[in-house]
Amino acid sequence: MFDKSTLAQLTELKTAIVSSKEYGTGTVVGSNGRFGFVKLTDGRDAFLNPEKMQLVLPGDKVKVLLTKNDKDKLEAKVEELLEPTFKRFVGQYKIKGNNHFVLPNVKNFGRWLFLPPQFRAKCKEGDHVLCELMRHPFNEDGKAAAKIIANIGKEADPYFEHKLIVAQYGLFRYWPKDASEQAVACKKIKVSLDDNRKDFTHIPFVTIDSYSTRDMDDAVYAQATDTGWDIAIAIADPSSFILPTSPIAKGARDYAQTVYLPGEVLPMLPDNLATEAFSLLEGEDRPALVCQAKIAKDGAIESYTFEKGLIRSRSKCNYPAITEFITQGTAFTDDTQISQAITTLAELASTRLAYREANNLVHEDQPDYDLYLDNKGKIDNIVKRERTIAHKLIEEAMLIINLSAGDLLAQHGAGIHTRHDGLRQDRLGEIKALLKEELSSEEFAQYSADLSSIDGFKALIKMLRNHEKSHLISPLKRMCSTSHLSIEAKPHCNQGYAHYATVSSPLRRYADLSNHWTIGQILMGKKVQSASPKAVERLNDTLDNGRKAVRETEQWLKSQHVQKLIGQTAQGHIRIVTQQGFGVKLDDNGIEGFVQIPKNVSKTFDAKRMTLTVGETTYTLDTPVEIIIAESNPDKRRVRFEVESINTFIAQNKKAKEAAKANTKEAAKETKQETNTPNRPQDS
Repeated sequence: MFDKSTLAQLTELKTAIVSSKEYGTGTVVGSNGRFGFVKLTDGRDAFLNPEKMQLVLPGDKVKVLLTKNDKDKLEAKVEELLEPTFKRFVGQYKIKGNNHFVLPNVKNFGRWLFLPPQFRAKCKEGDHVLCELMRHPFNEDGKAAAKIIANIGKEADPYFEHKLIVAQYGLFRYWPKDASEQAVACKKIKVSLDDNRKDFTHIPFVTIDSYSTRDMDDAVYAQATDTGWDIAIAIADPSSFILPTSPIAKGARDYAQTVYLPGEVLPMLPDNLATEAFSLLEGEDRPALVCQAKIAKDGAIESYTFEKGLIRSRSKCNYPAITEFITQGTAFTDDTQISQAITTLAELASTRLAYREANNLVHEDQPDYDLYLDNKGKIDNIVKRERTIAHKLIEEAMLIINLSAGDLLAQHGAGIHTRHDGLRQDRLGEIKALLKEELSSEEFAQYSADLSSIDGFKALIKMLRNHEKSHLISPLKRMCSTSHLSIEAKPHCNQGYAHYATVSSPLRRYADLSNHWTIGQILMGKKVQSASPKAVERLNDTLDNGRKAVRETEQWLKSQHVQKLIGQTAQGHIRIVTQQGFGVKLDDNGIEGFVQIPKNVSKTFDAKRMTLTVGETTYTLDTPVEIIIAESNPDKRRVRFEVESINTFIAQNKKAKEAAKANTKEAAKETKQETNTPNRPQDS
């Protein structure tokens, strides 16, 4: 037995040994080989050799012991699995001998996971499947196992890409029995007028959407006054009948939004509610949240009110008809009250746009593209969708109600706001260095002093728009933060708004539905219940997940479609610039690809200005460029473009190097010959 003194000394020794070791935490990432890395929270990467990588999976949060190997590189040994995140995944069914496996569809991860016989769901070789990890390798000496949840199908199946993306991103729409029963009950609700709901059926509201839209959640009306305009904006009101803790509300919170995949809509609410019970259908009485605003002659929002109401849409209008009426006077209705309201709305929208250009930040419209699919789910055609005056009319109306809602919710310290923090704090030093190099000393002193505020950000962007250095706006935009939802009523710097909260699409966005609940509490004088920070964080993550799913689906289908266009030239604009090359988005169809510059080709990358110089040509963000469609890899969702002038430069560069090499060889040969030639005897 050790005495107390010896035990104390051993404890101190153990503590000293532990304290002398370096530990860290981070996330496991895979590689193209059997090894991997741990991306540490302090930004460093630690190597995981194949043996240690066998115990973990990509995405795992781990605690590691850090050491230096014989190459003086940081190496990790996993001490503790903090959080396994590799839980549900898609992959391909594989058979080797008598054993069955799944190869996860995970970047830089080529490891096969065992499928026990009872969890194979009668799938066959080559099937794509949705799986769940049932045995983590860290706890089983590297022996991982999975079970199949669903068979997605084979690549030749119609709409295979959609099925795989829905499974991969967890976009399944399923309503349990209690939610389905609630949806049926909602359809039977009769809306009654009382002290909390006002009759607005006398106002000739109209909806303006595309021909095929069924989930119509906004209707508008406006009339001119001596001091400007009065506008009424009605938004569908599911919030009064779907309570925050109800089954449908819980599902909507989990789904976060309606996701629009090419050729497929994944609704946030049960379809019969979004397209029937709460949709503002023509001639039907519907509950609505109504915002009435007074707009001054210069376009300023002078005042607004919110009320719960009952409305009846007078007419379902479409964008082309309204555009032709406004631009060409082509009649679309015999109802003079409606046509006058549209004329007034167009005048109001024009004035509001001019007001925002003077007082906020208005950016150039970016084109959208409609992907038309065949019966197999492949792209048949891509059509560029131009933004018309009818689109802008509705956009201005929705901005009015969202800005008003943002102001109301900010006053009560409640709601879910959309914020944009402007320039990233971690890049302010780099941004100031760029401005100091490009602007005069007076301009730099004036516009770099307050870059973190909305006023400073607006002032800088507005100044640059009318400046010879306007090309700086593009790289500055890439150094901005992204917009996100927040419970804090912070500014939306990118649009130049003090507050902004969306309420215009409660049938499609959970944040809007939540803000309807909050405004309802305010109108009734109840205690306001705000969303928690964690709930909003989850909402942001879900929204981001949906955006990634849409982007991957589109890029996958486009990379297949573009195979028919290999060798063709096209016009596009540069969207990203890196050390390796630049990305281009084509003007006519929105297809995106990358121009890769070989490593051995001389080039200069300016990280601050985000430009790439190859030869005598400098490639800059948002500038036009003609490309050649060179190659497509649908499996990696990649399209490769080439530029003729760069190809010429590369060929000339290669030829010059070969000539220089040949000259060097020839010179060496001549030198060798001279060295080996004996001296001739001199004449006597």
